[in-house]
Amino acid sequence: GTRISAESLRTKAQGDLAEASNYDLASTLAKQNEAFTAQSTRIQQTQLDRQVTQAIGGQQAGVAGAGFSSGGTALNLMRDSASQGALSRGVLGQQGAITEAGFDEQAKSFTTMANAGRATAASEMQIAGQTDTIAGQQDTIAAGQDQLATQTQKVANQQATGDFISAALKGAAAVATLAV
Repeated sequence: GTRISAESLRTKAQGDLAEASNYDLASTLAKQNEAFTAQSTRIQQTQLDRQVTQAIGGQQAGVAGAGFSSGGTALNLMRDSASQGALSRGVLGQQGAITEAGFDEQAKSFTTMANAGRATAASEMQIAGQTDTIAGQQDTIAAGQDQLATQTQKVANQQATGDFISAALKGAAAVATLAV
């Protein structure tokens, strides 16, 4: 039973190592997703900057085409567009940073779980080794108990033989005293 326990621990350790490997893979994928999110956020911000620039350029062309000056309401309109673009860019950047942080946290969590799986496997392998040692000691004790049982049986047999001989001698002595 003890040897089976040791083998069971080794099998469980192999499962823990396989699980750790999967967590390593998941951590790598989360890190890649973090990098993809950062790149995607930069691209989206660049696209947004382009749209804002086009919108302001269109507004300037419309004002100039209508023969108005670029002051007053037209200037306020362009300033509002620039402000709205900056706000949208900031929101987009913040959303990207939040998503990146989520993937970073996920990667760290998976790395922690992978390390825990490896540590658990190492502990189980150590316990399995100690369990093997205990099994060896149990085998030695069992062999000693078998040897002791054999010796006890020999002594019991010798005692039985001695008791038989003693009884026979007493019987012979009793018969001899009767004959006298």
